[in-house]
Amino acid sequence: MNKRYKILLITLVLIVINIIVIKFVNLPKDDNIQISYDVLGNCSGTYQALYSTSDVFDGQQRVDALYETIGEKQNLNFEIQKEYQWIRLDFGNSIDTIVIDNIKLDYMDESIELIDYLIKEGNISNNIGNIAILEHGVQIELTGEDPYIVMDLTNIRFTSNEEGKNIAFKVSVSIILMIIVLTIQRYLKDFILIFKEVNNNKMLIWKLSRNDFKTKYAGSYLGVIWAFVQPIVTVVIYWFVFQVGFKSAPMNDFPYVLWLIAGMVPWFFYNEALLNATSSLLEYNYLVKKVVFKISILPIVKIMSSLYVHIFFIVFANIVYLIVGYLPSIYMIQVIYYSFCTFFLVLGISYATSAIIIFFKDLGQIVNILLQFGMWLTPIMWSYEMLPSEYQWILKLNPMYYIVEGYRDAFIRHVWFWERYNQTIYFWCVALVLFGVGTLIFKKLKVHFADVL
Repeated sequence: MNKRYKILLITLVLIVINIIVIKFVNLPKDDNIQISYDVLGNCSGTYQALYSTSDVFDGQQRVDALYETIGEKQNLNFEIQKEYQWIRLDFGNSIDTIVIDNIKLDYMDESIELIDYLIKEGNISNNIGNIAILEHGVQIELTGEDPYIVMDLTNIRFTSNEEGKNIAFKVSVSIILMIIVLTIQRYLKDFILIFKEVNNNKMLIWKLSRNDFKTKYAGSYLGVIWAFVQPIVTVVIYWFVFQVGFKSAPMNDFPYVLWLIAGMVPWFFYNEALLNATSSLLEYNYLVKKVVFKISILPIVKIMSSLYVHIFFIVFANIVYLIVGYLPSIYMIQVIYYSFCTFFLVLGISYATSAIIIFFKDLGQIVNILLQFGMWLTPIMWSYEMLPSEYQWILKLNPMYYIVEGYRDAFIRHVWFWERYNQTIYFWCVALVLFGVGTLIFKKLKVHFADVL
């Protein structure tokens, strides 16, 4: 292509990207606010926060929290919709004397103290006796079985500069996308070369991956059965520890074991594929030394070998869901898409790690340790909703968050991936950058592989 036309084409692509970003990309807004406070009482009970557009409450719009640490301070948190600013706080259903402290309203990065609104003269209340201001908090007498205080928060205005943040977000996304486009353009030939190598050797990849899967367990009595036993046993152990031992409650009214399995399925694939792909060149060093062999397919061989177990695990998960009484839905087809996402993410990372480990053998142990940290930093056995809303965005920077939650969208929530377009765009930007960096590192170091090995 003529250089002038090439520059013109790239310019047009960048212009289109900026138009799309300005028109459609917006900073994800939190439509909810959080009311939280510390409570100390002598009776357990269900505390509630009811919200309305006026001082009349129908009981439908409410959030419950259980106070159960009798005689000890406990923090209660209620997430309500932002547009409702008449709040009724219900304090259980027992006659008691409680102490309320640190009552506040949180929205994004802003926090507002509500103690003055709680003790405001003229508040609508029921079964409330004396209210005394203490050094730390407010003491409230509950004189009946339906004690509550209504707070009028209509005068509260949040000062967060949402529009300014949104503009900064658009600019950041636009810059990132332009960098990605320019990077792809600069190294497009290298990317195309790798894809051609994969396409030209697809039958070889299939044979090598199948052989790799079989030989991994050669010599043992049960053979490849061990590949399927290990993930099942791991799920059973985690289920026993968290649900039987720690008595974990259902996640969003969904059985915990099913919720756990949906998160473990992609993580097992990611974990095993990355570890195996990282050591692929070391394991197949006799092929690396062959001049005619396309060594770029070796990480793919290892990932394909791990894919067989992943497919079995998906089938196993569906069987468990059927036993419990949950039928597969059309949304399950998304598992194919999210499996490809995992495959592509691992491939990009492993091109870098498999090349670097030849010169730095300790990288294998480092990757193993990082994966152990990653398992707990990814919401697999716990929900991201446990974090305060202002910190959840940090968790979402992890590309595996998108994949794990995507599997739960397919198994449980029944949400299409394009409905989470912001997260989808972010994931593919990160995945493409990692793939680009990984292939560049692989290409730069490839000429030295035979000498070191």
